[in-house]
Amino acid sequence: MNPTPIRILIVDDHFMVRVGIIGALSQETDMKVVGEARDGMTALQMFADLKPDVTLMDGILPDFHGIEVTRRIIADHPGARILLVSINDTGEDVYRAIEAGAAGYIPKSSEQTELLQAIRDVAAGFRYLPQDLARKLAIRRLTTPLSEREIEVLSLVAKGMGNKEIATSLGIAEGTIKTHLKHIISKLDARDRTSAVTLAQEQGILRF
Repeated sequence: MNPTPIRILIVDDHFMVRVGIIGALSQETDMKVVGEARDGMTALQMFADLKPDVTLMDGILPDFHGIEVTRRIIADHPGARILLVSINDTGEDVYRAIEAGAAGYIPKSSEQTELLQAIRDVAAGFRYLPQDLARKLAIRRLTTPLSEREIEVLSLVAKGMGNKEIATSLGIAEGTIKTHLKHIISKLDARDRTSAVTLAQEQGILRF
């Protein structure tokens, strides 16, 4: 008697990517794709309806970042097993995914054999990270991270807003914005606010 297959939900906004993943899984007797979603809202609803064993989550979706969708699913379904499959693979990307509750993270460029192994490991209750991503995660955890507020301030700087505009937008004092920027520049070892934005983008702290 064959064991019950791993029930998989695929979340990706590109039709051809979903088709490719389904093709890669179709010959595996221990796996079964039970649903497809092209955006975050659909993924949330389909997860609630289907309760898949493993969800393959794209990092970038039309409405929400895959990490935010992961966070929302985990909040409602603490036992969810989610594997991020993304083109972004900086230490910051991996760190945020794991902090959100993801059980694993692999690049979209991964070989089929690695994807299959990742799915099986995550379904079995283990965490899956390729060695290079595990190393990036370890390095990221040794650095001083920006707070959520600091990231929010820096994202508005990246949009070309001045201190007064940012203060108005966030509903806080302009002096507080200056303090946040001082801390941001120090943490990133940047020359100024412009280079801080560049460094944050390179490190995956800011995504647009």
